Amino acid sequence: MIESKTGRPVKITITYIALFVIACVSLFPITWMIDSSFKGANELFTNPPTFAIAKFSFVNYAKILFDSQVPRTYLNSIVISFCATLFTLFCAILAGYGLSRYKFRGSNTLAIALLYGQMMPACVIIIPLYLAFSRIGLIDTYLSLILPDMAITIPLATLMLRAFFNSVPRELEQAARIDGCNALQSLVRIVLPISSSGLVAVGVYTFLTTWEEFLFALNLTDSISARTVPIAINMLRGEYYVDWGAIMAAGVLAALPTILIFLLCNKYFIKGLAEGSVKG
Repeated sequence: MIESKTGRPVKITITYIALFVIACVSLFPITWMIDSSFKGANELFTNPPTFAIAKFSFVNYAKILFDSQVPRTYLNSIVISFCATLFTLFCAILAGYGLSRYKFRGSNTLAIALLYGQMMPACVIIIPLYLAFSRIGLIDTYLSLILPDMAITIPLATLMLRAFFNSVPRELEQAARIDGCNALQSLVRIVLPISSSGLVAVGVYTFLTTWEEFLFALNLTDSISARTVPIAINMLRGEYYVDWGAIMAAGVLAALPTILIFLLCNKYFIKGLAEGSVKG
């Protein structure tokens, strides 16, 4: 049945209106957070609340940068997130390539079994992890957060890269073998450059997952030496008072790296997710 020419503009208009409404609803919390971070205490607690800012104030940012633990935890989060991302990419590349190129009995079952690691809630493994790390002295260290984060991100990263590697023609690797490349050289010189969008997608996914992780950081750290940004923001809430202005300012600063990375890698990230979901 041929769609009428008069009905198509109406559907397009309705679609754009719906997308506009969804975008406004999604962006409102972020916009309110940024707006509140520039308000003083008196203006922040006005009733009814207003979106307009009568007088811009940077007192909340000064409090976060100079009178809180957020700057040190910021550094901790950067180190932990980047290390977890690099190690996850390394392990997922090798595992994904092995599952893609070397077929053996139970290889498909093993690939599907990786989903169980992705679906397992973090609260199930937090107690065994705490007991194990406390016995070997890893509590309150970077490794106590990097290793659990890798356990959460590697399964999906492996499946995504396996899908990309399946899409790479094996004839290219065979030609490289004829030219004298071994399996590792073929992976580095042929497969990885072709799968660059998949690597970016996995890297962005891993970094975002690690950056916002809360449960492991809350239970496996005891001091400022290893705490991350989400824990520092949580500590701004007291028993009888919540410093909403400082929390909003800290939230804006915590969101900056993720927004910057997503803006820089947006094209490759969307392409990687789309291609990785249909290939393999």
